[in-house]
Amino acid sequence: MRTFLKSSVNSLTIRRFSSYTYLNLAQFLGALNDNIYKLLIVYFFIELEGAENSHIILSMSGALFVLPFILFSATSGMLADRFSKRNIIIATKVFEVLIMLAGVFSFYFHLKWGLFAVLFLLATHSAIFAPSKYGILPEIVSHDKIAKANGVMSSFTFLAIIVGTFFASFILDITDRNFLLAGGLCTAFSLIGFLASICIEYTEPAGSEKKFDPLFFKEIFEALKVAKEHPSLLTAVFGSAFFLFLGAFVQLNIIPYALQSLYLSDVQGGYLFLLTALGIGTGSLMAGKISGKTVELGLVPLAGIGVALSCFLLDYFSVHLIAVIPLVLFLGFAGGLYQIPMDSYIQVASPAKGRGQIVAATNFLSFIGVFAASAMVFVVGEVLGLPADKGFTIVGGFALFITAIISWQFFDYACRLACFILSRLHFQMVFFGLKNIPDEPVVYVLKHRAWNDTLILLGAQRRRVAFFIEQEKPHSKLAKRLYGLLRIYYIESTPSAQDTATMRACLDKGMSVAVLIEGEDVVKEIEALKADENLQKEESITFIPVVIDTGEKETQSPLFARFLKKIRVPAAVSFG
Repeated sequence: MRTFLKSSVNSLTIRRFSSYTYLNLAQFLGALNDNIYKLLIVYFFIELEGAENSHIILSMSGALFVLPFILFSATSGMLADRFSKRNIIIATKVFEVLIMLAGVFSFYFHLKWGLFAVLFLLATHSAIFAPSKYGILPEIVSHDKIAKANGVMSSFTFLAIIVGTFFASFILDITDRNFLLAGGLCTAFSLIGFLASICIEYTEPAGSEKKFDPLFFKEIFEALKVAKEHPSLLTAVFGSAFFLFLGAFVQLNIIPYALQSLYLSDVQGGYLFLLTALGIGTGSLMAGKISGKTVELGLVPLAGIGVALSCFLLDYFSVHLIAVIPLVLFLGFAGGLYQIPMDSYIQVASPAKGRGQIVAATNFLSFIGVFAASAMVFVVGEVLGLPADKGFTIVGGFALFITAIISWQFFDYACRLACFILSRLHFQMVFFGLKNIPDEPVVYVLKHRAWNDTLILLGAQRRRVAFFIEQEKPHSKLAKRLYGLLRIYYIESTPSAQDTATMRACLDKGMSVAVLIEGEDVVKEIEALKADENLQKEESITFIPVVIDTGEKETQSPLFARFLKKIRVPAAVSFG
């Protein structure tokens, strides 16, 4: 079987696109089917049970769809780590074709239990597909393009949500709610997805020998323990899971919101969610663009605030459609900015042999969040008897609380991003020797000229930096605490063992270290640091001398020219 799957692509002489393109097409069509079928189920049962029961129908279908992700996430991660991820993708696409045929059969005979069974099986297919879909990216895409690839893939995922939501609503509109025709369309999409999957190049198994454990909670716990050993990885895992909670709640709550507050129909409420999905896709692309070749976790706190604010305003302007339209767009945009850095960091920071398990653990927690969102829709509407607009306020409060926690955990990243933006606005910089900077954390050594040296260095590279500055002047306890938060440490002219131990701890956390000296002899300082035992405990560290040169303002030039000169001061930074 392996030989057949491995050779199938080699025999396809018509393959003209990259494996990533075919992967994106396969996952796009799978996500498209997921969203079309979920909405078809909702519309089908609202037609049978009545619009007044919409929150019950949505919470039940949402919970049923997410259950396989909770049950099979650990198993799917184990499969992704043991077998070729490309082979798993092909197998799931075959399974999807069979599921869609069963869906057509159930719609034809109006089998309620059959439709729910197909919904469960469709979710099972997606649960198995997800770890291989994300885990295969580092195997077919270069590491410096992973953030961008994630942004594009997420954009296509949410484009699938947009198109799927539109198709489910539009086809029922123009065919007088013909569910059989819609099911046939899903089958055609699944066939195209299968053809795309066999065009993905074969990838070797990761080599994990881990076997299936029926106690899958233990597998999840072990994966989280591994994630805890890597800086910020565990926070990213839980942060990504919270996004799925938010997204699921918005998707489930938007139709009752449209029915109750905006007096739209159920199908028109489905159209309203298109705007949220469009915003998510746009935000995902923007996050990938901003991140470039790195993972920009500094976007997360800002995006979280945007999500919370949007939820509060959706309640406040709940009867004004003209205000709701831009708000749901902005909610989605902020969500896209929030999610992409999280997912990209999980993929980049996870160890190779455990990447599938960590991605699966993330999926497990994410769909626990989706299940919680389904339960919350039921509790808000059925137990508390609150209208759907108040549900957005409750979720906005949750988002604000979680954002505060994440902001504390990602404080370094947020400060680095803010300083990066400020430095690019204030300085017109030219760089030399960027190729001398490796992917790993390094120690920069440079002469301390002015306070804005730190700003320039943060604007010259994309990694977090802890600054160690020679300074004899004593500081108050409050000032020292503030400097500690900003990763600024004041040291003596000869760093003590405690100072170099702090440097080592920063390097172990994935941060680079910058030592700013008062003297002129940078080379001598590097030699002294190289000899320190704290900095040479395990592996060798790269030491890079840095020279910063800034231009002078032209005091004789006209006022406006001096103003521009003040804002955009020329600066040159040389590494090595």
